[in-house]
Amino acid sequence: MTQSSNILSQEIAVMADVFSDLGERLLRTARELHTPGTPPPDTLVEELSVCRRDLEGLRDRAVQLAESFLVTCPPIENLNSLQSLAALLDDVAEAEIRQARSDEMRRRSHALLQRVLSLSHISDSDHAPLRGCKEQAKTLFDEIHDAHWTSLPADAERLAEGEHPFAHLLTLIVDRDELSDELWATLHESVATTFGKSLAAAAVRSKLVLGHDLAPGSENGYHSEDEVHDHALAGAN
Repeated sequence: MTQSSNILSQEIAVMADVFSDLGERLLRTARELHTPGTPPPDTLVEELSVCRRDLEGLRDRAVQLAESFLVTCPPIENLNSLQSLAALLDDVAEAEIRQARSDEMRRRSHALLQRVLSLSHISDSDHAPLRGCKEQAKTLFDEIHDAHWTSLPADAERLAEGEHPFAHLLTLIVDRDELSDELWATLHESVATTFGKSLAAAAVRSKLVLGHDLAPGSENGYHSEDEVHDHALAGAN
């Protein structure tokens, strides 16, 4: 089973109930040990050992999970209670959220760059400005693909939010008839500044078109990040 902070936190909740019940019985046993002097039953002693082993096992899995998310763990000797483990898993849960956001940002930026890599010029199969643009897209695609989720390139967020010159280029091509004059001018300036006036002119004059229709079953036409990556490598060559 894939471990997650939620799964381990559920185990902590179950274990807390077990510990609470055991604690009540230990209190009764302590009174009996004091008066009339009855030692604890062997079964209770064994339960204590089981609880310790369960706690240590949960601790080891929590530490392993934390390390996989690059979460700083306190010294092992400080992770000796359910409360300390719960605090560690809270930190892990925050890291899981950050990773999920990063993964979504990567997916969305890849999808946009894949569309750029599918662009072609309707009358010039080797349009130099477009070729240069696609080379930049491929380079950025690879950087985002290879980056760890904690250190995606700064451009990834702008791509995912549609605030990158690559996104502006696609908007000029796909939505040019719906754009206000002000927005059209802003996007045109962004594309011309980043990729050159020739590419901006080709975009607004309907000289650039997207590649084949996306295949069903995936938003970007591919079913996995590796398929998108492989296509990007081929599409930019």
